[in-house]
Amino acid sequence: MTNQQIARLLLTIILGGCGMAAAEAAPDVPSERPDSYNDSGVQLSRTRQYLEYQYTQRRLAEEQAASKVEGETPQEPSAEETVTFHLNRVDMPASSVLKSEDIEAIAQEYVGKEVSIEDLYALVAKINKLYDAKGYLTCRAYLAPQTIHDGVVRIELIEGKTGEVKLQGNATTKDYYIRDRVSLKEGKVANVNELNRDLLRFNATNDVQLRIAMKAGTAAGTTDYVITAVEPQKEVFGIMADNAGYKTSGLYRSGIYWQDRSLTGNRDSLFLSTLFSQGTKSFAGTYMVPIDHQGSKAGLSYSTNSVHITDGALEPLQVRGHSYAYDLFLTTPVKTTETVKSEIGLDYNYQSSHTSFYGMPWVNDRLHSFQIFYDQIDYGRSTIWYQKHGYSFGRYTNIEDTSRTYGKYELTTLFQKHFRHGQSWNLRFDGQLSSTQYLPSAEMFYLGGMYSVRGYKESLIGGDGGFLAGAEYNWPIAKNHQVQAYVFLDGGRVWGSSAFGDRSLVGTGFGIKGNLGEHLYLNTALAFPLVRTINDEEQSRARVHFSLNGTF
Repeated sequence: MTNQQIARLLLTIILGGCGMAAAEAAPDVPSERPDSYNDSGVQLSRTRQYLEYQYTQRRLAEEQAASKVEGETPQEPSAEETVTFHLNRVDMPASSVLKSEDIEAIAQEYVGKEVSIEDLYALVAKINKLYDAKGYLTCRAYLAPQTIHDGVVRIELIEGKTGEVKLQGNATTKDYYIRDRVSLKEGKVANVNELNRDLLRFNATNDVQLRIAMKAGTAAGTTDYVITAVEPQKEVFGIMADNAGYKTSGLYRSGIYWQDRSLTGNRDSLFLSTLFSQGTKSFAGTYMVPIDHQGSKAGLSYSTNSVHITDGALEPLQVRGHSYAYDLFLTTPVKTTETVKSEIGLDYNYQSSHTSFYGMPWVNDRLHSFQIFYDQIDYGRSTIWYQKHGYSFGRYTNIEDTSRTYGKYELTTLFQKHFRHGQSWNLRFDGQLSSTQYLPSAEMFYLGGMYSVRGYKESLIGGDGGFLAGAEYNWPIAKNHQVQAYVFLDGGRVWGSSAFGDRSLVGTGFGIKGNLGEHLYLNTALAFPLVRTINDEEQSRARVHFSLNGTF
């Protein structure tokens, strides 16, 4: 008899004495594990989801910056008298940025006709309009003072080249990182359309926001540029606390985190965090670095935890768990406009989970998975819509070295609608569809808890697939709109072979959230489960959820 079989036999006897049943099943079926216990792999997976949820919330909270280039188009003088003559030819120097046939086509509208001074200024205006359409705001055609002979008119072209390019405000960003991503080369004619596209892409894919101003160049025939960088705080230290833990290993959690947004001056970020409860210790770190001028990024993340049971029927069994996971990921922008930001990505994940009781192995899961995903943020005048689609496929190996493959589709959506006087709607829909039955416990879809269906304890039920929907209405209760009250309704359902018994949760309630001074943010809610009995367990009539976050 193997150690695992001995462990299962002892577990069945002990839990049976406590009035709990440990049902026998196929060796690789997750339902062998008691429903009251979420192993270290599940808890690590939920911690990673929590960190991703917090990252998404911070990302959506950032105000989208507009990208503009300031410039001024000179006005042509008006003619005070009307003089007409027959125009035979228009002479112009060769343009370095416009096609000669395009300029010639404009001139031919007037050649061979009786024209006035106003017509000549109109001709010049059309050439300047072509410059503007092509994005060359520093280029201008003008009608120089001249004496017209034999119907020949000369129009001069000034195509101002880029002079000095100054950078300011980039205390934590290296100069070349900005210069290499902005189409401003000294001695070249700048194209404002390309410059605006560069600005839009840069501002959409970096936490630094750029502004560009034009001014007369110090050298004749040139235009100088001043690039102003608006940088966020380089290093951020934060604290966090909530009651979103597990009763069996510590309901109340606290943690700290630290982030450097530009570790080497290349907008490469390092994020480190720890999270503790009575029976849980976890650590996570992520490093992400830009890899090209288009906004693509590569990254590496690592997370680990240790868990021991401190409450419940499993406490006497000296249950200990340890898990770790690492991710390698790559993202690249698909579309960056003033109203849409989207990207695709590829992620490789490895996770290992170990659990024992009385020193005997109980769980030894190893997961290898790949995920391809697409996410998009749409900005309206008063709305934000976020969506993420991902498909994961991988291989799962259990303690008996039995392996099998699995696949699943994941959906995350969030819609926010803001009103004039500070009210807002937050609508959420998440889901998972699996092409595999009996997913590994760390890959299942769970319901219950502060960041899921409020009114229930964390990860109360789970299955191979499921969905979560939530609606929240917020309104300000302080004049500065820094504190809001809200009401909410959450609900969801799980399904698949891994799900058993009751499969639906519905909760409602109300709460208050807002800033406490300059550095703290509090969110607290009183939630009521609308389905009280879940798998023969009576749920509390009400549950308080709270989270506290501070940044310094």
